[in-house]
Amino acid sequence: MTSHEHSVSKHVSASVLLPRAQVISLSTARRNGAEPGTFTKATVRKMQCPSGQQEKFFWDRGCRGFGMRALRTGRRSWIFQYRDEHGRTRRLVVGDVSVIDLERARDAARRAAASVLHGSNPALDRKRKRAAGTVLELIEAYLPYAEARQKPRSFKETERHLRAHAATLHHNRAEAVRRREIAALLERIAEKSGPVAANRVRATLSALWTWGLRIGIVESDSNPVAFTVRNPEKARERVLTDVELKAVWSATGDDPDYSRIVRLCLLTGCRRGEIAGLRWDEVQADRIIISPERMKGSVAHEIALLPMISATLPQRPENPEGSVFGKRGTGFSGFRKRKKKLDAKIAQCGQRMTPWGLHDLRRTFSTRLHDEGAEPLVIEALLAHKQQGVAAIYNRASFREAKRAALMRWHSMVSEIIAKSDPSDVDAAESPGRWRS
Repeated sequence: MTSHEHSVSKHVSASVLLPRAQVISLSTARRNGAEPGTFTKATVRKMQCPSGQQEKFFWDRGCRGFGMRALRTGRRSWIFQYRDEHGRTRRLVVGDVSVIDLERARDAARRAAASVLHGSNPALDRKRKRAAGTVLELIEAYLPYAEARQKPRSFKETERHLRAHAATLHHNRAEAVRRREIAALLERIAEKSGPVAANRVRATLSALWTWGLRIGIVESDSNPVAFTVRNPEKARERVLTDVELKAVWSATGDDPDYSRIVRLCLLTGCRRGEIAGLRWDEVQADRIIISPERMKGSVAHEIALLPMISATLPQRPENPEGSVFGKRGTGFSGFRKRKKKLDAKIAQCGQRMTPWGLHDLRRTFSTRLHDEGAEPLVIEALLAHKQQGVAAIYNRASFREAKRAALMRWHSMVSEIIAKSDPSDVDAAESPGRWRS
């Protein structure tokens, strides 16, 4: 290698190994009053702040930038001193001499020196970590953002996932949460509440961290929720038979709100939340018009106020305000507890039903009307589904009369089912075929 090539190689190596930040040299340390020499256990015991001084620095010749700071009070700390990318002196406290031995402190200083050579700033990184917010603080900052962009029911679920399900993470620093902690949390939720609930919590946590990373609240390289296991979900296919429909109807003959909500879900095909949050200003003389802000598709939903629906609704108060259901018109809550009571009541009447939910009434509503030959577009309109394809662009009809006729047909079917007194006259529970005339 020529002298010129050697010079170039030396220059390149220096630029790679020492990009900008440099550890303070021993000469600088001497100017600061440091005493040269390699630290040993014996010499460390003798290093004390001299009488009449506030502090004294000792520097280790065996590890560049590594030293000890001895105070007049007698306290001694291991330190690592270096220059950052701007040439400013930085000092990192490694730990107390009485707690951390020499070798461990020297190893920590060497790791810090290596990070400096790679462009890091250990003191600044430590300060940033100490100032980093907890998961709960991240949640509190995120919830107003989510509330402004989600529908009330979706936001309620988001809030429950973050406040209740993620409670074990609340006091952790957001940047310190690891994938294994998220995975363990999701596994516990799957065991307690089922795989679907775990998937919903997983999606909410992922959205939380993604938001935090995007706006800079979380200073991290990745989302800890990424690559965690998503449980397989089986599409629901539960359709109630005539025997089961009759059992549900018979068990909801009392007046409490929950019984009325169950019957209205069956009669209208509406979602549980749409009925539970029904307001008196949405109940008009001949129809129910659910406001767009309460609908999944953000489009007002119109339902003909047929006799069976009118009979199921509570008596209209003199000054109708607020929600139809719930204490003081605030909306109904407590579905899980009331559902268990309903299942127990059905079982006491001698009817054994495989697990079912209120959404299955909506699926039964759709399936039976399809079996009866109702137009699919009309059924989709009754279910308040968004239309797809060409229909979504060109078909602006409200289907008011067609929807009313299909709903009347469904009520006729329900009336005949609940009027049958002999179970043998109704379809067997294990054969969910179409309603028989």
